[in-house]
Amino acid sequence: MTGTARWRGRRVVITGMGVVTPVGIGRDAFWQGVRAGRSPARRLDRFDPAQFRSRVAAQADDFDPLAFMDARAARRTDRFSQFSIAAGRMALVDAGLATEAGAAQDAAAHAGIYVGSALGGIAYAEQQHERFLASGIRSVAPNLALAVFGGAGPANLGISLGIRGPIVSNANSCASGAVAVGEAARAIRDGDLDVALAGGVETPLSPLAFGAFDVIHALSSRWNDEPERAMRPFDAERDGFVMGEGAALFVLEELGSARRRGAREHAEVLGYGASSDGYHMVQPRPDGTEAARAVGDALRAAGVAPPEIDYVNAHATSTPLGDAAEALALSLALGEQAEHVAVSATKALYGHPLGASGAIEVAICALAMQDGWAPPTVNLVATEAGIEERLPGLSREPRVGPMRRVLSTSFGFGGLNAALVLGDGS
Repeated sequence: MTGTARWRGRRVVITGMGVVTPVGIGRDAFWQGVRAGRSPARRLDRFDPAQFRSRVAAQADDFDPLAFMDARAARRTDRFSQFSIAAGRMALVDAGLATEAGAAQDAAAHAGIYVGSALGGIAYAEQQHERFLASGIRSVAPNLALAVFGGAGPANLGISLGIRGPIVSNANSCASGAVAVGEAARAIRDGDLDVALAGGVETPLSPLAFGAFDVIHALSSRWNDEPERAMRPFDAERDGFVMGEGAALFVLEELGSARRRGAREHAEVLGYGASSDGYHMVQPRPDGTEAARAVGDALRAAGVAPPEIDYVNAHATSTPLGDAAEALALSLALGEQAEHVAVSATKALYGHPLGASGAIEVAICALAMQDGWAPPTVNLVATEAGIEERLPGLSREPRVGPMRRVLSTSFGFGGLNAALVLGDGS
């Protein structure tokens, strides 16, 4: 993907956002939680974690599906679909394309829905499998077949709001949310759509899913007694991530359409790049070239030179190999600007919700530009020499001041890389 030619076309803006996270539900509550700067990680209590090395998680315990749907709909949907419906409804309301209780307006009736999720309805499938083993097939919920596939969340969202446009789901690991936003923006730029709902949704907190990451030592276990310190991106004592759950969906809209109806513009999606390492399922490519290529493609698509980037929200999952590889990739892609640009990694503030993380970080980037304030890297005490040399602007303090162009990176298992460049609309 060379980017620039593909991205000539219509301009795309974010006019609505809906967010579900452990630190806040809804745009304003989420941003207040981020600005508070406290990690929500604590001992996992969704199930007994005693058999695992890691025993901490970031749970969205304040989420109440009945705030977004009636009791009948809540009974018929699993948590993955409930998060999808909630985030989508909030985004449309924020964009002025739906009321709190109503269906989508005509302007959004044929919107596309692009949702990324690494695991989709796997937690619900696991729960139902336990019932099957204990009591047989008659004990299994009749909606199981309709809940476990990756398109179930966006399909239920479309049904709940009467949206009839194309639905596109992807399972690009931890790059899923960023890929969904990028591909939706591309469809609008190319004239295929005027409006899209796009982002990521993840509800992975079940024993088997949690254990699968624990058994390959991807999760932090060193800080079980101090869970708020467990997620520590780029820190020398990092030992893995804190699994979280969450969702972020955005209304993406063609600029002219948004302005004709007087919509608020949270940010502009300027560019998108994606690549794959072609190297290993877990280990990132050591030379960082393909991750850097995704960033470079996003910059070229945006028509933005590295010195124009004011802030980078790094993917940094607090894994020893991943964070070091990202620092290298950013230094390759940004060149001399890597020595000057403010960089922070924010997952200590909401955990790592896998495929939803890139979308949540798009929300942070958009709100940072609006607020003139970008979060620090919480729990960063001391970095390794190689990381410090490559990213001297890695921030332990908030970045305060105007931000016109920002970069968000996302990297997933299988060597799946994605990057997005956002602008303030100027």
